[in-house]
Formats: sequence, C-alpha cells, structure tokens
Amino acid sequence: MTGWHTYFPHATFILRTILLLTGVGLLSFFSVLERIDAVFYDKISTIQQYLPDNNIVIVAIDEESLQTLGRWPWSRSLHAKLINRLQKTGSNVIGLDILFSEPQNDPFADGNAERIYLVEPLPFFRENARLGHVDIELDSDGIARRVFLKAGIEEPRWPAFGFALATQSNKYMTDWAGDINETPANARGRWVRSHEALIPYAGQPGSFQQLSYTQVLFDDQVLASLKDKIIIVGMTATGMGMRFATPASPLNRQPMSGVEWHANVLNMLLHDRAIHPVADHSISLISIIWVLTALLAVSILQRNITIPFLLILLGCGLFFVWVALRLAHIWLPPSAALLGTIAIYPLLNWRRINEFMQSLFVAKAGSNAALESVGDGVITTDARDHVIYMNKGAERIFGVALNQVQGTLLSAILDLSKIRDGTYNESESSELPVPAFNVNTIQCYLKTAGGEKRAVRITRHTLRDEQEVLMGFVIAIADITDTFELTKQVAYQASYDTLTKLPNRALLLTRFEELISTVQKHGKTITAFFVTLDNFKKINDALGHRAGDELLKMVSQRLTNTAHQNNIVARWGGDEFVLLFDHLHKEDTTPQMAQEILESIRQKFHLHNQEVFVTVSIGIGFFPEDGENSEAVLERASTVMHRVKNEGGNSFGFYSAESSVAWTRDRLEFEKELRTALNEGHLQVLYQPIVDVHQRRIVRMEALVRWPHPTRGYLSPGDFLPLAESVGLMEQLGEEVLRSACIAAEKLLQAGKPVNVSVNVNPRQLLYGNFMQTLSQVLSETKLPATSLILEITESAVVSDIGRASDILIQIKTLGALIALDDFGTGYSSLTLLRELPIDILKIDKSFIRALDQNLNDLTITQAIIGLGMNLDLAIIAEGVESEQQVRILLNHHCHLQQGYYFSRPVPYESLLQLMSETDLSSPMSIERLCSSVRVN
Repeated sequence: MTGWHTYFPHATFILRTILLLTGVGLLSFFSVLERIDAVFYDKISTIQQYLPDNNIVIVAIDEESLQTLGRWPWSRSLHAKLINRLQKTGSNVIGLDILFSEPQNDPFADGNAERIYLVEPLPFFRENARLGHVDIELDSDGIARRVFLKAGIEEPRWPAFGFALATQSNKYMTDWAGDINETPANARGRWVRSHEALIPYAGQPGSFQQLSYTQVLFDDQVLASLKDKIIIVGMTATGMGMRFATPASPLNRQPMSGVEWHANVLNMLLHDRAIHPVADHSISLISIIWVLTALLAVSILQRNITIPFLLILLGCGLFFVWVALRLAHIWLPPSAALLGTIAIYPLLNWRRINEFMQSLFVAKAGSNAALESVGDGVITTDARDHVIYMNKGAERIFGVALNQVQGTLLSAILDLSKIRDGTYNESESSELPVPAFNVNTIQCYLKTAGGEKRAVRITRHTLRDEQEVLMGFVIAIADITDTFELTKQVAYQASYDTLTKLPNRALLLTRFEELISTVQKHGKTITAFFVTLDNFKKINDALGHRAGDELLKMVSQRLTNTAHQNNIVARWGGDEFVLLFDHLHKEDTTPQMAQEILESIRQKFHLHNQEVFVTVSIGIGFFPEDGENSEAVLERASTVMHRVKNEGGNSFGFYSAESSVAWTRDRLEFEKELRTALNEGHLQVLYQPIVDVHQRRIVRMEALVRWPHPTRGYLSPGDFLPLAESVGLMEQLGEEVLRSACIAAEKLLQAGKPVNVSVNVNPRQLLYGNFMQTLSQVLSETKLPATSLILEITESAVVSDIGRASDILIQIKTLGALIALDDFGTGYSSLTLLRELPIDILKIDKSFIRALDQNLNDLTITQAIIGLGMNLDLAIIAEGVESEQQVRILLNHHCHLQQGYYFSRPVPYESLLQLMSETDLSSPMSIERLCSSVRVN
C-alpha cells in the first residue's frame, strides 16, 4: 500500500506533463494562437527600428502631380519621358508600381491589341524590362507583415516587385532564385506563392525619401539629385492606390501606401534582413522542447516555482525569441510555449493549491461562525450582485431565510425608500437603488417581507483579489430604528416651528437656496410672499396669548391650503409668514395668488366661541430680479410688506427701487455727503432763460439746482431730491435755492436788466413747513421785490390738500409773487385747480413739445392748453423747445414765451449775464439772432 501511495503522485504528475506538452504542440501546430503571436511579433519587431536606405527614392504620383498633369490615367508617353529623364542621370534601376489597364493610341501603347490581360504582361514589357508581381498578403487581422518573393499562376515563376528591383541592382548578392518546390498538387489555374519572408519595416509610414512626379519631370535640379538611386514610381495621392496597415502603422497612426510597402521589401532584401518564419511542425517541436526545458530547469533547481520565478522564465523565453529575430532573422511564434510555461505553475504546485483550498474552507467556516455571532445583518454577493450568503441577523431584519433568496439579485430583496434630507421623513419616491460601488454608507427605510418599515444603515464594501479584480461585495445592515426615531425628533424640532408645524426660518433659508440652485438651471423665477397679520396685537390684548397662538395655527393652515402642497410655506417669526413659489408670473398669476391669500384670511375665524376677523399685508419680491440670494429677496419683500402695512394693510405690493428704498451703507454715505454739500454750499444753482420770441429777449429765468459731486459726477435733481425728501432736508435745500435765485434776480435788477426768476417749490416744502415765514424772510434779506419772483408748483403738490394749498397760495399772491402751474397736462389736469387756485402762469410740459412737429395729437393738446390759458387770461410758457420748427409752430399758435435747449441750456449766473448782454447778431449765442431767424407763417 505504501508503494502505491508513493507511485500514484508520480504517475499523475507524468500524466499531467504529457497532457501539457501535447496541448502545447497542438496549439502551435494549428496556429490557434496566431493573433496573439502577431501581437508579439509587432511589439518585438518594432523595439529597434531600421533606417531606410538613402539610395531608395519614391517618385510619388501625388495630389500636386494630378493637379499639374491632369486626371489619371496619364499617357504612357509621359511615363516614357520620365524614364528617359531618369536614365540620363545614370539611374538604371527604375520600378513602376503602376497598373496599365487601358489601351492607348500612342507610340508606347499596345498596338492594335483589343484587350489587355492583367496577369500576363504584354510582350513589349517582357522584352524591355524585368517584371515583378505586386501581390500583398494580409494576415487574418488585416495587417501586412509578410511577402512572398515568388508567385505566379500554377507555378511561382514571377519575382515580387521588390525582389525584381533588388536583383536588378548590383548591390544585391543573395541568391533566392533556387527552386523550392512549394507548388501544391492541385494548383492548376490557381495563384501560388513561395519563398515567404516577414518584413522588418524601416520606420513608420513616410520614412523613405519621396519626390513628386512633377518635380522629377520638370525640375532638373531635383533630377540631378537622383543619380545612381533606385527609383520606385507609384501612387500616394488620396483615394488612389491601396493602403495597408503594418506593424509600424501605430507609430503615427497612418496606413502605408503600396509603393512604400514595396520600398520596405526592397530595403529588406538589399540589406539581407528578411525574417524567415519557422514551419508549423518545427515550431510545434520547438514549443514542446521550450516547455520541457523549463520543467527540467525547475527540477534541477529543486525549488517551488513562484510568480517571480515564473516571470523570469517567461522573460527568458521572450528574450530568446528576440535574439533569434534580431541576430538570426528567424521568427519563432512564442504564444503556445509561453502558455505552456504559465501552466507549469499549477502543474508543480497542485499540492499547495489543494492545501490552500482546504485552508480557505476552514477560513470560510470560521468567518461564517463569526458572522452568525454578529447582531447586525451581513450579506455577501458575487460581482453581479447575486446573493451568496446571509447571516442570521440579516434573516431577522428581512424576515426571510437564506435558502429563499440565495442566487437572487440583491436589488430584488432590498425594498428601500429615501429619507428626505434634513427632515428624516420618508420621501414620496419609494424607490432607492442599492448603494453604488463608490458609496460607502447610506441611511434609509427598509421594507421587510412582513410589510414593516425599519430604519437601517447600509454599508457596502467591495471584495477584490490581489490583482484588484472585483470578486463581489459585502453588505452590512444595521437596524437603527430606535436611534433614528430619536434623531428624527431632534432634527424636526431644529427645523420646524413647534406651534404651527411649518418650516422655521433656518429651514426656509435652506430650502430657498436649494430652490435657487434648481431654478437657475432652467431660467425660472422664484416669487417670495412676505405675509404679516394686521393688528394682531388686538387679538392678544382682547382674548389672550393662547387665543393668539390658536389664530396663528389657523392662519398657517389657510396659507398652506391656499399655496398648495408643492410650494413652501414657513413661519418667519411672530405673526410673519413666508411663501415661496417657482411657477408664478409677475403680471398675472402672482397678483391672483396674492388676492387668493387676502381673500382666504379675510374669512371669519372662530376663537373661544367668538367670531374674529383679521387681514394681512403682503410684500412680494422676485429672484433674481430683486436680489442675488435668498436673504436679499426676503429683505426687500419685508420692506414692501411694512410699507403696505403702514398704508393701511389688507393689500399687497411689489418691490421697486423707487417705492421701497432699503437703507444700505452706500445710501447712508450718500446722505452724509448731501448734508455736507448743503452745509458747505457745494450745491450749484443754474439758470435757464425764458425767452419772449416776439420781443427777441430774455424776460424770465428758471432756477435749477445741480450737484457737482466729487466722485459721482454731475448730479441732476432726480438723483438726490428723493433722498432729501426722505431724510427731511427738503426745506433746507429749497430755502438755499430760493435764496440763491433771489440774490441773482436782485443783481440783474441792479444791473438794469429786470428779469423775473422762477423757483420750483416742493410739495413738502409748500404744505408742511413754515414756507410763508421763510419766503418773507428771504425776500426781506435779498431786497428783491416780490413781483420779480415766480413760484412754480405741480398739480401733485396741491391735489392732496387743495384747501390748505389754496390758503398758502393766496398768501403768496398777497405778497405780490406770481404762481406758475408746472408740467401742466401730465398730472390730473383738473380744471378745478384753475378755478380754485390763484394761478397766473401755465407751463406746458415738455413731453408735448418734444414731438410737436411730428405728432398730431401732441399738437392738438398743446393748442388746447394755449387756448385754455388765453381764455383764462393766463400766461403760457412752453418748456422743452429744442428746434426752430417747434418755435415756429408755437408762435403760429400764439405762444411767444418759450424755454428750452434751442435758446440755452441751464447756465451759471455769469454766463446768463453774458447771454443777456450779447448784441452781436452774428454770434451763435445771441438770443436776438435765434429769434429773428424764425419766420412766422
């Protein structure tokens, strides 16, 4: 028995060795691994590149030649001319890789032949030149690696094209002419080949010297450079001739033209570099000897074969192949031998493999025992996610046994649902994929086989072997339902208002930013409603704070119902709420939604057996129109909300820069600069003349304030008067302008140029200040007669309190000053004002004068205002006159008092004085010249 046990391992080893050698021999003999051998050849043959022979020159029929000589085919006389030129240089070896397939009627053509045989050359060529075949053999992968130096019909009697050129050259000495009988027995009528050789390519495509056909044909200097060269003429033009992939093609990713392929064959033969492939039966024997030698080497060294040692054996084999290729020009396909060498590893280490499998079994049993003792669930899968193993913890969580799910896809037993970020509520979308390969851990809800939902933490790890090949996955599942519920409660309290159950301010801002990132991708608008209860304090005072809390809950419910489920409703704090929409339009659906909210809250509430009515004020802002982030939009919506509330509430309003100016640091700085300019006299009062066109002189002037700001530029009243009104500086500013205007008018009066001055009076200055006292004091200090002063007011200044305005204007008239109604026609244009107020002058707004000569409606309105003023015995002044045509039309309709850029822009006092003193009619600044140039119809 002992002898049997000793003999048996040796017998099995010998048997495995015989099977291995037999397999290697068969693989190599039948070329099963031919494609792999081809890859080895391509890599090894290109390790060291050969240089192309400088004596080989390609004359290329390229795009340049076709453009110069015309479309192909060319006359054979042209080729004869080329040959004659080349012979003059001493080039005795000339190869034409050209297919002469069409008969031609010229001295060098085929005579009266009615047809041409493509295989049998014409007698003319056989007598005067050496012929060669151009058959190119492609391997099974489409790459040209080899050439057959002899080929022909039924017998290989024609040399290859490159072979013919090589034998024609005196440099070629090797004799390939020996007859090798490779003609098959059944070769009758077939194309047969012999003398196979592998080609060592001389560099990548394009390596050989190439000259254009036209250069050689017409350029004598180029022709002279071809002395004693071997010339090959062939096609390289795009779309003409064949191109082939070669082992050298990947170097520049270009196929090789046929003429360059023949040049490589010629280069190989001239330098005796032809590579001889070993016959199939020989390579089969060599492969067996190779593997057997490797086995003997391992046995002699008496060591266990390891991966590094195996790699050394493989490297030695490849080195041997390279040496044979490089030095002996013999190609030994190595794939079968290399595969046999690799197979030596399991052949000699089968005992170790068996021991490893046994230890693996023991380790698996131990790991299974450890996994069963773990409280968490553990699942293992293969690389395609099929369940292989599930421990007791996983069976308990899922409610199924291993034998029920083994072999099924993991996704089939994992019914997961997402947890909404930040809220720990189940998402509406119930489907959640199994954690991806790059995701370590997720937390979600798992639906068990019994329909129960458990909060779980799922961790997925990949299993890879030593070569980082994916083998499968380990999925650990921890039941965290209890911990999760506690975390969910804490997180809810941090994100939701405890009274109304709505999102609080922190969660609102987070949702707002998320909504911004979403709508920016689609170019949509976010609408923010800032809602507050009007007079909420009355509820707390009358019914108590508990009733107030109840009312807030009812209001939040109505807001939620009105806004619908897909939109965001949050409590900002106190009695303020915020609603966010991403589908409303400013012009239609936004006001409609605001009206629905107002109507919903107006309905009665039942609090403590009592009916209560409340209203809300709503401020509306838009992203990105009203701010670049959530805080800016909500701040402006809040500003509008407070404005609406201060105006009486129960309404809504939109944010605008004009009506809802929010204080900023820049605006505070602007206010400080305005106060400084007022106190230090930096504001400038300019004067625009009012001309009597009939009298051709300036009869009045209007005082206009400007601010030459040191950094913001020249500011008009529209840039700083709204700020002055809002911060209470209007009275001071108006007094400064009035004083400056009166001083200027008094100077003109003393200079003998009596001109009335017009000063604009702001509504706040007129109605809410001590205007009469200020006016009297300024007239007294400047000593200007009141009759030289005109005060301009607008309709909006008096329409809000016409009674008080009338009293103040009567007092002004009592002093002797005149009253002008400015911008007439653009406001209310109420005739009641003309009847009730002591108006002396009507000023037609410049908006009607601007297009007076182009718009019939403007002309009609202007004519009506002039007629109205004349009937009421009021002076009429037209503002904004800018052209001679407008002056003429106004004069034709009896309006001779005119003001505008046609006469002069607003100018300082000194410039106005110079303008009034100008008597030179040739001066472009002369008022008299401007007036005299107008001809009245």
